[in-house]
Amino acid sequence: MQTTSLSILLNRIRRWQALVATEDQYLVRDMDASLRAKRKKYPFPWNLQKGSLRVFSDVLEYPVATDHDELAYLDDSKSKEYGTKARFKYTSLKEFYQNPDDRNDLAEIWDGGTRMLGVRYNAIGAVNQLIDNAEDVTRYTGSDDVGTLANETVIYKKGNGSIKVPITLSAGLATIKSTFLTSFTDANYKRKYHFRWVYLDAVPTSIEMRLQVDDSNYLSSGAITTQFSGQAFKADQWNLIAFDLNTATETGTISTASVWASEKLILTGAPTGTYYIDESNLRAWALMDYWYYSKFNVVTSGASKADQEYFMDSNEIYSSDSSLVGDSEWTDVIMYDAMLLALTDVENTKVKDEIEELRNEAWASLADKYPSLEPVIITSQYRFTDDFNQEQTYDRF
Repeated sequence: MQTTSLSILLNRIRRWQALVATEDQYLVRDMDASLRAKRKKYPFPWNLQKGSLRVFSDVLEYPVATDHDELAYLDDSKSKEYGTKARFKYTSLKEFYQNPDDRNDLAEIWDGGTRMLGVRYNAIGAVNQLIDNAEDVTRYTGSDDVGTLANETVIYKKGNGSIKVPITLSAGLATIKSTFLTSFTDANYKRKYHFRWVYLDAVPTSIEMRLQVDDSNYLSSGAITTQFSGQAFKADQWNLIAFDLNTATETGTISTASVWASEKLILTGAPTGTYYIDESNLRAWALMDYWYYSKFNVVTSGASKADQEYFMDSNEIYSSDSSLVGDSEWTDVIMYDAMLLALTDVENTKVKDEIEELRNEAWASLADKYPSLEPVIITSQYRFTDDFNQEQTYDRF
């Protein structure tokens, strides 16, 4: 990893007499301002990070890495030949949900201030097992704050119905148990996630999911406080929740020979209202190579990789031991940009002109050296080949 320490950058700036009297804190702020400006225009390869993403059948929205800034590339990690690659089309939010063709789609989605990845992988080939369709109330029981359960045929997410769950806040716990129509074993359960759709009338403090052999032997998610996609729970909407069976908390005796017979949902702190439960699934995943541009540009003292966006941290504190990640052209661009900002009130135009020329040379060299890998949004276009007022046939290209 190529880095340049903040102390070296400040010393290089001090070589210019016009900036000797400028306080360090203002030079640091100007470098941060330059970083912000350049990030708006161009992502650079030293910000690239390779992660992995587990993609599931019939699941469209996924959480991004904590330092995700821009998406670079996503594809099946096990595919070796071009013909078997996912070859996602990176598209707009509107076209991602409309799904006008049979291609695999990819989009970045913002909702309520939370960024997600939209992934539609049509030929995923991973197991998706429906374990309860939530359409038979006789297999459901409620306890604690739960009232009388009922079948619901108007408000549902999947299939033809859901389970209506009235809750009256009292004990602070609402427990709903469903017994499977057919018990089953699964030797590969640790390679799967347990998913469930829940409609929240109001947002509870947390939700616990359990996959059970019986009430004494089960796997637990612990307290779930967000949707699977990383979004906060949403009232008056369907929320998809899930947990990894490999990292679940085990209670009692669980093995690859366990016979799974039931599941539970336990809502903690659910306000009084009417809630709904729809289908649950066990889903295996396809592992994807997830390349993205990190928002971190600075390595703080003692860190092994970039761990901070700017030299100034969230508490407005900086350290001269921190370092800027990137090659020499990048370092020069940020430094010269900061110097031009610092010289705003200086009348010596000759110095400004000289520094601006140096900055422009560094920027031109940088742009030529590193082409962007940021994907371009692709959308479908249509050309009508007949009279629009007659039969509307068209070609897509």
